[in-house]
Amino acid sequence: MIRTTRSNLVLLFFCLTVMLGSIGCKNQQKIAEEQALRIRTENNEKVKSILTSILNDDGKMTLEQKEVLFRQAKSIGSDDPEVKDLMAQVQNQLDRERDSKPLAAEPEVVMETNTEATPASTSLMEQVSGLFNGVAGASSMSGANQLINNSMDLFASPETSVLIVIGKSGDIKDYDEPTTIRKYLNYLKDQKNNPNQLLNLVLDDNGKIKEVEVIKK
Repeated sequence: MIRTTRSNLVLLFFCLTVMLGSIGCKNQQKIAEEQALRIRTENNEKVKSILTSILNDDGKMTLEQKEVLFRQAKSIGSDDPEVKDLMAQVQNQLDRERDSKPLAAEPEVVMETNTEATPASTSLMEQVSGLFNGVAGASSMSGANQLINNSMDLFASPETSVLIVIGKSGDIKDYDEPTTIRKYLNYLKDQKNNPNQLLNLVLDDNGKIKEVEVIKK
């Protein structure tokens, strides 16, 4: 008869613990790999959907809206060959549309009395206008939220002031109650309409937007 000593039991318990730990690690690694694959697949499908919507647009989207969506797709990123091909197709299409677009009048950019304030470029004005139209015209709440989150790098902070001009007489302007850029973008998302026209942008020393001025259309 074989007697089971205490030391043998301890050794047996240790071996079982090591075996179970090894199995647990392998299972956790497998779960992590499956999650990573699922995320990559979801991102690929999301990017494909965005790029395809741009390529198949029948004139409902403006060039600015397409550019906002394209930046959104690039921010998600993908190493899928099909996605890279779609990226190239969309880039070529946007380049052609930009080349054929008539030159717009230079938008008014009012500077602060502070001589150190930096004027906003025409391209930045167009980018922000496209952002407003893109959020208001987003086909889903999740799409609008993603545009909003991706755009925050343009602004000094989510609390950047938005001034809404509701009346103007000469150089005198009447303003609605001021709000913040995040609240304003969420308002456009909820209304599904952009009732205001971008009037001015004021930048800080880092080139971030620190004040937005819009006017009722």
